[in-house]
Amino acid sequence: MNENMTRKGFVALTGATSLAAFLAACGGSSSDSGSSAADSGSSAANSGDAQAEGISSEEAAAGGSFDPASEPGGPIEVFTWAGYDDSEKDGAPWMWSQYQEGEYNADSPLKFTFLEDDGQALAKVGSGYAPDIIHPCIAYVVQWKEGGLIQPLDMALLPDYSGIPEAISAGGLVDGVQYIVPFDVGFSCLTYDADKINFDNVGGEESWEVLLDDRFKGRMALFSDDVAVIKIGHLINEGAVDPNVQTSEQIAAAKETALKIKLNLRNYWTSQTETVNDFVNGNLDATYTWPDGFWKIKNHEKMKGRNIKYMQPTQGRLAWVCGMVLHSASKQPGRATMAMAATNTPAAGALLTDKFQYASAQQNGVMDLIEDKALISAFDIDKPEAWAPPKAWFEAPLPNYKEFVTAGQEVKAS
Repeated sequence: MNENMTRKGFVALTGATSLAAFLAACGGSSSDSGSSAADSGSSAANSGDAQAEGISSEEAAAGGSFDPASEPGGPIEVFTWAGYDDSEKDGAPWMWSQYQEGEYNADSPLKFTFLEDDGQALAKVGSGYAPDIIHPCIAYVVQWKEGGLIQPLDMALLPDYSGIPEAISAGGLVDGVQYIVPFDVGFSCLTYDADKINFDNVGGEESWEVLLDDRFKGRMALFSDDVAVIKIGHLINEGAVDPNVQTSEQIAAAKETALKIKLNLRNYWTSQTETVNDFVNGNLDATYTWPDGFWKIKNHEKMKGRNIKYMQPTQGRLAWVCGMVLHSASKQPGRATMAMAATNTPAAGALLTDKFQYASAQQNGVMDLIEDKALISAFDIDKPEAWAPPKAWFEAPLPNYKEFVTAGQEVKAS
């Protein structure tokens, strides 16, 4: 995925308005989804100053215990979003450098494969694919855990974990045990060419409803994620109402709206690079992107002189937190955890913002290391209201997840 939100952005909150304080004030990534165990907002609201402390020692003690030195060698497979591998040209080698410079890389080198979205990743691993490390979004941790696909973390091998505010990490805490190392935080919305796309037919304000405007038929695209397809339909139907909380009737109505949207789309993309290229090559005027996708389009040489904007719809943007989990069948859980730890350092967190325009889940010392301060204003990183409902809706565990997925799959298959 490369879900760049202002993924970079979150990390650069200035002054007293730290990411931890912001998430505590606005409810973090919570919704009223009914899944309190993984509802980071609820945990954040009740944890007070403890948020800045990260996971508690009691919670850490409930995790796993691994001995990297005694583990067999062989590749450690990382199932992640495109762009998060160690390629010097197209990837993020700075994410993994701490591990690769360490004692186990020669015997247990990293091998990367790419996922398309959370639903596809969950289905593929559930069908028997067993990478050591997986990079899902935090709203899906319950499904991964209930499927028996992941195991608790050994917190002793994650020395920087305390730098992740509890408001972010709480979504990966299930039954008192931590299952995820949060890494990236961001928005999901439409990047569009304001010289070609207008909102005259939908009230004159930026709105997801533009996807229903057949004046732009064949010039718009969306991400292939089944859940996102239904959430967008819901926001169009209901306005600024939490898209994580939908009845069966609302899901059915969102599906019908999504079917109407599909008639106007060029495609559902699975690679953000694919849709960025489509846009800059003149095939699209609007497409769903994460912040890095917007930034790449806006700053592309072919876009010079074009009025490229990142939509702030009246119904609110979608938003997310993603990170690393450990497969339950990994034969090298300790070494894999050390590779995960490499992504959680302050240096990696700062580079996540500078390179990908995402916010980092890691907070300790990161703000001072970020070099491109212009990203703060570009993504309203210094405006807490931009991250709170109804401006943004963070993913949350969905008790009726299968209904969302089935409806989204039926839309795309129609």
